[in-house]
Amino acid sequence: MGEQPLISVILAIYNVDPYLAKCLDSILCQDYKNLDIVLVDDGSLDNSGKICDAYAEKDARIQVIHQKNRGVSGARNTGVAQAKGKYITFVDPDDYVCPDFISFMYELLCKYHAQIASCGAINIQPSGRQIIVDTDRSVHVMDKHEALERMCYNDGFYITLWDKLFDAKLFSDVYFPEGKLFEDTGTTYKLVFKADTMVACCEPKYYYITRAESITTSFFKRSKLDYVEMAEQMGDDIVRVYPDLKPAADRKRLHAYFSTLCQLVNSSVYEKDVVQMLTAKIKTVRKSVLKNKRTPRRDKFAVVSLIFGFRFFSFAWKVYERIWKN
Repeated sequence: MGEQPLISVILAIYNVDPYLAKCLDSILCQDYKNLDIVLVDDGSLDNSGKICDAYAEKDARIQVIHQKNRGVSGARNTGVAQAKGKYITFVDPDDYVCPDFISFMYELLCKYHAQIASCGAINIQPSGRQIIVDTDRSVHVMDKHEALERMCYNDGFYITLWDKLFDAKLFSDVYFPEGKLFEDTGTTYKLVFKADTMVACCEPKYYYITRAESITTSFFKRSKLDYVEMAEQMGDDIVRVYPDLKPAADRKRLHAYFSTLCQLVNSSVYEKDVVQMLTAKIKTVRKSVLKNKRTPRRDKFAVVSLIFGFRFFSFAWKVYERIWKN
């Protein structure tokens, strides 16, 4: 591989002391050794900050920044500002990675002269069930048009940050949206716009832990409408540059609308205004996604179910989920 360039690994840390040691141990065990490990303690109220400091005393590659709580985006912005590496990757502090997580993506970057590389993941459910996110092991080399299209369809190249290695230069004028949830959706596509070549191979190298209380799985809160805002902005920006990707952008918007609506299905409070707003938005893309051969059958099922009203949709979706989980 020759001389290894410095790679920064950024962790935005807040109240994760039960999981942090396992995550850090997996990073320290990487077979790629030239690492700049940036731990941003975002005002944790538990022992996370102390754990960071203890690990920094044992390994000179670790730098720790303690700051007042600014949220995940604020912590990541701090991490990027402090990063010294030629390349940057992100790991969520309650997840963990394979020993070749970084070397696998670095080799892809080098071989295909890319600025962004991505790997696959294994999703560990609260029940302990392990789901391989993508079983395709092919290598896909993409320009930005194809990469953006695949992101919209969740097709082998995803919106997530934690499965990627980035050329650090891409972050020169890109910042995570502070005060917002679903910051990956609002940021990753902007980095793709700045890159020339992306490469993806979904060989699983990252263990993504879904916890019952996580942002993406817990019950509805109005702050989760941030996903709708981010997906709409992403869609608008993509279509502005690539009008032919409107069907793909509509599918991304639909995913945001239904992901949010499905959380209302399990909510104890009926948010009538939110249901009406999301239903109206779904109508604007309904024709497009139903005609689109690349729209997943699950999405089409949801669109058709909603035609008969939210109550019918709620019943149909619960039945669908029960069948899918079994």
